Amino acid sequence: MEFKGGAIIIGSLLWDNEPKRIKWRKLNLESIENLIPIKARIRYGRESSSRRNTHTMILSNHPKTEFGNAYILRFKEVLKNARNIESQAFAMAGAEGLWKESGPSLNKNWGTVGLLINPKIEKTRNLEIIKERWTKIYADYNFNPSDYIIEKEPEIIDKNGFLKIEWTDEMNEFDFLIATLTVPNPKSLLNEKIIAERINETGYDEYFLNNYKNGIKTFQDEEIINRLNKKPVANTV
Repeated sequence: MEFKGGAIIIGSLLWDNEPKRIKWRKLNLESIENLIPIKARIRYGRESSSRRNTHTMILSNHPKTEFGNAYILRFKEVLKNARNIESQAFAMAGAEGLWKESGPSLNKNWGTVGLLINPKIEKTRNLEIIKERWTKIYADYNFNPSDYIIEKEPEIIDKNGFLKIEWTDEMNEFDFLIATLTVPNPKSLLNEKIIAERINETGYDEYFLNNYKNGIKTFQDEEIINRLNKKPVANTV
């Protein structure tokens, strides 16, 4: 049995030229020319020390998180079994910096790679082996889904590592998708004023501007831009 899979891309996974990310994109994914635009509920929600304490994107199920623009890139390989799916997930986790000193991992205290299954194949194909193996991986992590929610946000990932984000029409060609979730910091909703002020205070606008010019956008972006000292250029993707 063959499955089609891909990676949901938000933030710097698309444009960051750090060597391990270049390698991951080159070895595992189709060309960037084949990007598939999708709607996803994303917002700025994590203060990142690696981004000079400006805020990075998160996926969010909060009622006040509206749809933004993200992408999917198809896997180069056809997925024939659970091991292929796991291999792709661990490769993405490596590109994200989620591996531990002890070896490959999908999870650290700040982030995790989750699995999203097309709801249509839940009813038409026997997925028990795939789901059992994925659940077994997460059983080793002492994983707490509540770490990934803002305030009283509905759960975005369950204890077994299955994503609980909205399946949209643009995803329908796929059987499986993987995505990185990061832990919100702070646990409250960040408004556009806070996000823009931090960028202006630090002078670090690389993350926001690169997202914007590459077409990765949240519902917050225009108001953030109105408050920025430096404005972004047009979309280049």
